[in-house]
Amino acid sequence: MNITVRQLELFVSLMRHQHIGKVAEEHYITQSAVSMAIKALEDGVGEQLFDRISNRLIPNESGRLLLSRIRPALEQLQEVETIFRQDRMAGVLTVAASSTIADYIMPQVLFDFRSSYPEVQVEMLSRNSAEVIAGIEGGTVALGFIEGDYECRVADFRELCTEELVVVSSDKAFASAREYALEELLDKKWILRESGSGTRQTMWEYLGAAKKRLNVFLELEHIESIKMVLKNPDTLSCMSPFCFQRELANGELFPVQVDGVEFKRRFYAVTHRQKYKSSLLTAFAEHVKRHLETTCPWIIHSSTR
Repeated sequence: MNITVRQLELFVSLMRHQHIGKVAEEHYITQSAVSMAIKALEDGVGEQLFDRISNRLIPNESGRLLLSRIRPALEQLQEVETIFRQDRMAGVLTVAASSTIADYIMPQVLFDFRSSYPEVQVEMLSRNSAEVIAGIEGGTVALGFIEGDYECRVADFRELCTEELVVVSSDKAFASAREYALEELLDKKWILRESGSGTRQTMWEYLGAAKKRLNVFLELEHIESIKMVLKNPDTLSCMSPFCFQRELANGELFPVQVDGVEFKRRFYAVTHRQKYKSSLLTAFAEHVKRHLETTCPWIIHSSTR
């Protein structure tokens, strides 16, 4: 079997992009060179790895199986190329993060990390927590970041910190009047994230039986959309402190004190147990942890799970 590392690199890239033109651009070669390498790989393994449907390359069962088998070994081979380059790091890292982390933490993390390691390319995916875990399980995501506890038999969870979600309102008089009992707030128009989000899961865990009586007026996928709708009267939401720092400073959103309710949740870095932990993956996870420790005064820092 005559299979080259270059063929495997192009195969992994094509599994990620599913477009020959993007693979050619990423590796600075022609599209015909990509096509020839993939055809040679398919001939070498004796299986078609992609279905050609409507001028698109769709990974099939054989392609997904090959990816799961060769990706850890290929990452180790790629690291050999940089292991003797002191203080240098290179490679492509696929990261998925749940919405709060992706929207309010990762932008600055990505900027700082790329400034330190210009040869690194981080492919950032914004998903809800359930989708991040699915990506880890399926091997399409190298490193995940989620909010809240999830069960996954094939994943390793590294606890990064703990935060407490906050009930918020645009009505300053209402928010500052007093501390409320939960029962007083159930009939308000609650604007919440969709099922599957870490925020929604944390709320449901703490509300218990009361969640059946909570007036979920709207479910929206994006925090920014929720904040816009909160301008309407008699509305409430629950979100991470990361999400409304600007609105808090500008006097647009205000925390509502709820007696006896603490919507606490943990942040985790997640990897597949069988995945090779490259120096790039480890460095990026450490960078996220340091960012949380040094720039976010409202969180509680934690040790490894």
